[in-house]
Amino acid sequence: MVSARSYVLLLGLGTRYFLRERSFSGAKDASSLPVWATAVDPQRSPQRFFDQLIAADDGYADSVLAAVAEWKQRGWDLAAVVPINDWGVPTASAVAKEYGLPGLSADSAHATRDKYAMKARFEAADLPTPRSIAVTSEEEMLAAAAEIGYPVVLKPADFSGSGGVSLAHTRAEASAAFAASVEHIERHRDDFPIEGTHYLVEQYVDSQEEVSVEVLCHGDRRMTLTVTEKYLSEPPVFAEVGHLVPSHRTGDTALKTLAEKACEALGIDRGIAHVEVKFDSKGTPWLIEAAARPGGDGIMDQMERAYGYNPYTLHVASYLGIDPFPLVRSEPTRSSAVAFLKAQPGKITSVRIPEELPESVVSVYVSKKPGDVAKPVADWTTRDGVVEIVWDEVFTERTMMPVKIADTLSDEIFG
Repeated sequence: MVSARSYVLLLGLGTRYFLRERSFSGAKDASSLPVWATAVDPQRSPQRFFDQLIAADDGYADSVLAAVAEWKQRGWDLAAVVPINDWGVPTASAVAKEYGLPGLSADSAHATRDKYAMKARFEAADLPTPRSIAVTSEEEMLAAAAEIGYPVVLKPADFSGSGGVSLAHTRAEASAAFAASVEHIERHRDDFPIEGTHYLVEQYVDSQEEVSVEVLCHGDRRMTLTVTEKYLSEPPVFAEVGHLVPSHRTGDTALKTLAEKACEALGIDRGIAHVEVKFDSKGTPWLIEAAARPGGDGIMDQMERAYGYNPYTLHVASYLGIDPFPLVRSEPTRSSAVAFLKAQPGKITSVRIPEELPESVVSVYVSKKPGDVAKPVADWTTRDGVVEIVWDEVFTERTMMPVKIADTLSDEIFG
């Protein structure tokens, strides 16, 4: 029950990072309530645009439950707990259950965070998804790769952001890829709420054409909001280097139906879901994975620019128990993209943003400085900056302009 001292709590490590700020504005638009977030140490990591930071690690339900209980003793009631990224999904589910609030079931939260459980749901629903086998050791991995047939993709079962994902064409490459995936998990084990005990060996869909479908879910109703064009680095890694909203495939009814069925199979019945689909050389769509939270990497920002409304408002409204569908605007008025800057590997000697930028560029952010070392492209951790771009047209064919602009700017910015 909403009281005069109720609040909305946003969960997800991404709420403290660049390209997540609009979640706060969306939550404000969804209700008149104060919007809170978490921080492990609010005194040393203040965020003044939130109405309150509470001391908790939002990747762990026990931590958030303890903080919410403490604030309840102070007279503050939780009105909604909303996951903004992957790490907040299981925690939000547990907290919502404890307080009788709208939220995903524990079963659904698990299925969206464990890639092998997710694949099993897709297969049970007879949805097209690459075959995969769960493994825990190099020996099991090599046996699984031989059974599926090379080339195969290796990935951690409970990580995200393309971390630890790579392609292997041979037994030797598979061993190297598996070692790299294990090393990636060990490096990040203390920073993220993961088990990190099992990995997936997956059939490879030989294509660079991938989209994500942003699906609004509320109860038993699901609606595609947009399709996002995704740009990937060259194999053997699958780093996302850019996103364009809307994709030229936004009008593909079969694609939208597939994404909505994926959400149904996973039991996602709350908020915006992010469904990733690859197309093979014959144009056949394959479900790669789905997440029970809004698309990251600034995709929501690009939706807002293209469609004229903040999608986080719909997401938060659903978690408040408010029907979000009347807020949807179905037609885009322009195209908007985010692409990631990448310096050449090695020590960066200079950083200079050109005084004159292309007319379509609306923002440039550089995360590196002279003396920093740029790493080869691998995942989100190897990005060196961001450019956002808007065009007053809606593309009807696939365009590579976002990546080309980012590549050109990277050459001009980094020395």
